[in-house]
Amino acid sequence: MKLLQERDIPTPCVSNHASNLLELENGDLLCVWFGGSMEGSSDISIYLSRFDRARDEWLAPEKMSDDPTRSEQNPALFRHPAGELWLLYTAQEQADQGTSVVRIRRSADEGRTWSAVSTLIARPGTFIRHAPVVNPAGLLLLPVWHSDMRNAFGDDSSLVQVSADGGRSWEAVAVPDSRGSVHMDILENCRVAFFRRRPSDFVFRSQSEDGGLTWSTPEPTTLPNNNASIQARELRDGRLAIVYNDIAAAGRPGESAVPPWIKDRQAFLAACEMTGRPAVWGVPRHPLVLATSTDLGRSWRKELVLEADAGRRSARDERGAFVGDYSYPSIIETRDGLLQVSYSYLRDYIKHATLAVSLRSPE
Repeated sequence: MKLLQERDIPTPCVSNHASNLLELENGDLLCVWFGGSMEGSSDISIYLSRFDRARDEWLAPEKMSDDPTRSEQNPALFRHPAGELWLLYTAQEQADQGTSVVRIRRSADEGRTWSAVSTLIARPGTFIRHAPVVNPAGLLLLPVWHSDMRNAFGDDSSLVQVSADGGRSWEAVAVPDSRGSVHMDILENCRVAFFRRRPSDFVFRSQSEDGGLTWSTPEPTTLPNNNASIQARELRDGRLAIVYNDIAAAGRPGESAVPPWIKDRQAFLAACEMTGRPAVWGVPRHPLVLATSTDLGRSWRKELVLEADAGRRSARDERGAFVGDYSYPSIIETRDGLLQVSYSYLRDYIKHATLAVSLRSPE
């Protein structure tokens, strides 16, 4: 892989995180993310920017949600089989992830105008990170997890919401023994999925033999994980590509059971029910690496380090919570054969990198 170009996506926000990319029919790109003062705050909203290929620039972002009673997070873009675009995101009561529901807006004109906001999944505590996929039978599969504060979110587990009617109704199917395995990323082939891990140990992997309707118990891959999001895609040449932070928990002084966006650590811990193995937070979110696999994720080859400056700190990061933070990637292969990657850069803004796909050289 070869880095061709880097761009900063414009933003009006102090803090920006959790981007997601989609290619439009005309070759433009859409990027969505959440922004505001700090993750979990009631001023966090969803933003959308368009990359205009004719002008070769990212346009000024549009605010896509504005519920003053909720922190709106983790947006994902999806092209429905009927052709319309979906923007899905979570909406929670400030830092209480156990109150989250999944909301949706729809567009019939390639993202230029959008429907009013409605609720897609109303069960409190439902979280998403990745977009739905369409399985070989035409069913929609939306990976979710159920979140609460027990063991500092260490008890979170994954499910797949399945819809046979285009998203009007959903049936939840649990992923077996998935405690601590979240951010389920189902690849388009519906044969394999990858997970972020609350214990900050490894990226986990699960397989399906029936088009994503049932899944095997998640098991560790050879890739480390730091309790931060990953994303993978199947490339046209048959390889899988994944972007992830190549680091795991190692007992560093900064590692704790408290997420970095929490301001009142004692109040957070008092609200958690610590009954088992807690999630591990505070593991560095660098380096950011792209790797590929030729065997559905059983083994991986590192291709490119996207970011590795461990000491870089935003001037806005008063508490030093996001030093060297390059995280929450999104990756797509566009019709021109290039890879497009977006990720949070120190939470200052979303960075967009364009990569050339290189052929795999002999071992």
